[in-house]
Amino acid sequence: MIARSAPRGITVAALLSDAFGGHGGIAKFNRDLLRALDAAPQVTRTVALPRLAHFQIDEMIPETVVFDRLAARGKLAYVLRCSKLLARFDTSLDLIICGHINLLPLAWLLARFTHSRLALIIHGIEGWQPTHRFLTDRLAGRVDHVISVSRFSAERFAAWSRIDQDRTFVLPNCVDLRRFQPAERDPRLVERYGLERRRVIMTVGRLAKTERYKGFDEVLTILPRLRKRFPELAYLIVGDGDDRPRLEDRVRSLGLTGAVVFTGQISESEKVAHYNLADLYVMPSSGEGFGIVYLEAAACGVPIIGSRTDGSQEALCDGEIGQLVDPLNLEEVYEAVERMLLSTASRRRHPKLAYFSEDMFRSRFVEWMSRVMDTGGSAIRQ
Repeated sequence: MIARSAPRGITVAALLSDAFGGHGGIAKFNRDLLRALDAAPQVTRTVALPRLAHFQIDEMIPETVVFDRLAARGKLAYVLRCSKLLARFDTSLDLIICGHINLLPLAWLLARFTHSRLALIIHGIEGWQPTHRFLTDRLAGRVDHVISVSRFSAERFAAWSRIDQDRTFVLPNCVDLRRFQPAERDPRLVERYGLERRRVIMTVGRLAKTERYKGFDEVLTILPRLRKRFPELAYLIVGDGDDRPRLEDRVRSLGLTGAVVFTGQISESEKVAHYNLADLYVMPSSGEGFGIVYLEAAACGVPIIGSRTDGSQEALCDGEIGQLVDPLNLEEVYEAVERMLLSTASRRRHPKLAYFSEDMFRSRFVEWMSRVMDTGGSAIRQ
């Protein structure tokens, strides 16, 4: 735990895509961020405005965080809540955190009128190239600070925004190592998905038409060949989205009905049990900014195959935590899966995972807060 000293009166506003009541890697990062702000000794209050909150909030919101759920009632409601925030705090805000580049124009206006410092968070592919929205792209290089989940995403963002590297801080995702633990397969889930006496490879992710870089198609392409080598093999796809019908059609066209199981959306409380169904986690992605799912699978002791061409390599510590492959080289992907399924090595956690603990995340963020809020200079770059 981080010891709390006497507060110095810093007030933060966080404009977020989602957090509590959200689902997925960005929502998870934002929840961890709000907890880190609560742990920062110099922060006395954080007002968080989520753009979306689709799910019931079943986690405790930190004591110093005001989580404005009314902001998640649509675009107009979001703008109105931001306006109310401006009227309420006027010039008493110290830091605006913009949790997604699409929210940057609104965050920049808040920072401008309150004379606050402005930090932009870059998660992944959304920040790798210009958004082609004039105002957003123009403001991207004018923020005071950039927080990126990986060096890879930071470098891609800097290449087009031309922001100075000294304004960038890498804050990797984290995993709850107390909750994500190796365990025996849950018999209820085994029965639910028909996995008795079957070996299981798994991918977890949103099945979205805009996120086909996750690697589902690549795994499906090599699966018929893998099934000839391992007839008992099943592919568990955990997640849901608007691309699921296309993937289901592809499964049928490949003759893989019965070999591929779509679980649909699962609750956070079921995540650990699902990871522990897997003999191997496979996600040969080409657009991940980091990949929290790699950490969650690794914390459960599941062997991993990930990509060497995006931010995944940083989540896997350049291959120390998992096997890295080129997702465009399907022969390489196949050989890696075959080799790891044939391996007799026991499941275990890699000691490097300690680097991605929640305590380390909070310590890194508190250190960053201390550094940037102690520096002088103008809050908003003209």
